[in-house]
Amino acid sequence: MIVKVSPYPIPELRRFLRPFRRHFYRVESLCTLERYATGLLADIERKSGAGIAEAVAGLSDSALYRLMTETHWGAKALNKQRIQTMLQQAVAGDGVLVVDDT
Repeated sequence: MIVKVSPYPIPELRRFLRPFRRHFYRVESLCTLERYATGLLADIERKSGAGIAEAVAGLSDSALYRLMTETHWGAKALNKQRIQTMLQQAVAGDGVLVVDDT
């Protein structure tokens, strides 16, 4: 697979993720999350961890593995903030943007 995704963060994604920094002890974890989210949003063939790590510049299998298995973060607190953010930003009038993470 050829790297298709720029090593430069998407400015809007970076701004969206910035408030979540408090959930991560190390800034490197947030950078890995940004690269992973960029891969999920990118037009790449394989959306598996390995496929994303291969296609996204600045992301490795090992960094993604550390984020998913070794990084300490409060999942409940992060999810609560995510929901609050969505309620603030993804509502327009009577409409709501729904994202299915399955």
